[in-house]
Amino acid sequence: MSEQRVRPGEQSFTMRHTIPRISIKNVDYSLPPSKSHMIRMLAIASIQDGKTELVVRGNIGLDIESMITCLINLGVNIQRTTIDEGAVISVTGVGRSGFTEPTTEINCGNSGTALRIILGLVASMNKPVTVTGDESLSSRNNNSMLESLSQSNVSIDTITASNLPVTVCGPWFKGDIKQQEILVDCGKSSQPLTSWMIASSLFPCDVKLYPTGAMVSNQHYLLTQNLCNKYGANITNEVDHFSLTQWSPKMESQHIIPGDASMVGFAILLTKLHNCQAHINNWPKKQDTLGNELLQMMAAPLGIRWVSDTIVNASSSEYAVYDLTDCNDLITPLSAILAISGGGKIYGISHTIYKESNRIEKTIELLACFGIIVNFSGNALFIEGRQTPRAPNHPVNCHNDHRLYMTAVLLSSKFGGELIGKGLHSVADKDFLLRLGLE
Repeated sequence: MSEQRVRPGEQSFTMRHTIPRISIKNVDYSLPPSKSHMIRMLAIASIQDGKTELVVRGNIGLDIESMITCLINLGVNIQRTTIDEGAVISVTGVGRSGFTEPTTEINCGNSGTALRIILGLVASMNKPVTVTGDESLSSRNNNSMLESLSQSNVSIDTITASNLPVTVCGPWFKGDIKQQEILVDCGKSSQPLTSWMIASSLFPCDVKLYPTGAMVSNQHYLLTQNLCNKYGANITNEVDHFSLTQWSPKMESQHIIPGDASMVGFAILLTKLHNCQAHINNWPKKQDTLGNELLQMMAAPLGIRWVSDTIVNASSSEYAVYDLTDCNDLITPLSAILAISGGGKIYGISHTIYKESNRIEKTIELLACFGIIVNFSGNALFIEGRQTPRAPNHPVNCHNDHRLYMTAVLLSSKFGGELIGKGLHSVADKDFLLRLGLE
């Protein structure tokens, strides 16, 4: 085994490249490490007083790398050791001594999860910290997170007309030890709730957190709550609020990061397009699927036989209805799957307009490039079944969104196509093209 420092990297996703038509019969489809789990675990490990090893199978994506870089720039000691099937990321937390004032901007890259969590963590500091991200992240709305921080007397200074960079100067509540109350808009994302839960370890007082709006991505905030409570917190759900009491994280010496269940949507699309068999590796336990087990539970209407760890295309499929309130990342590949299967309706997706792209609008646009018609009405997508895709007649813009890009790659692998966004898969799944024999 070799040990090395984790280093930051900058990426641009504006290059074009052509995906040729290929033939695929069987494929070993290894799910990448879950960035939802990994980014949260990195954050909790960074504020504990002690060392934790996070073990991953496969290559970690750029969103996780961004979180690692952010924490290193805040003084957290993070080392990586390569092993046969992946890596061990060792994190030595700063504990109550706190983060170190950075000498540079804290760059969250393309990761919205990293951004919201980092904003909460640096709010513990009494020095101004500037947080930024790439072009895609800078275009996303952060009002919910920033407004909730402002309620706690954290100073927020926007530097440009864009959402990022932003300079944050804490600490929360100016050291007041009386119990505080904060309103958090959870109608667009549960990430602000996640950020407050993790940061509560650093609070000078207890806090009542009142969520507003129709809550979405509930499995993700529950993941955060469960992880925090597992490692020392006592975050409770009251009638109309969450109770955040002071706590000190104490993690186990080693934790294995599960696979990303949301990525199985691409394996299913691959299986449907190429009428092939996919052997799924690194499928997580049910408590770690974050709502994406929906695809396993409702595989039959898609014309998929899911037996043990193998998925196979079946001849029959039928119209089906899918609620993505808690698993909105499935919207683009699932729309394509329904179009070449029995068709269906997808709802619970209004919050996807706040993702890397407006995923409702851009999913419709991208699939139209391949001759697939998707209609949006009454906050739901309606997809006719048994459509016949075709090769696009112009370069397909993937709008800096890795899930749009990965869907476009799979469609192009069957019909051919030129895409704008080379390398976008590496945000979450660095081995995606290699797995398909395209790299």
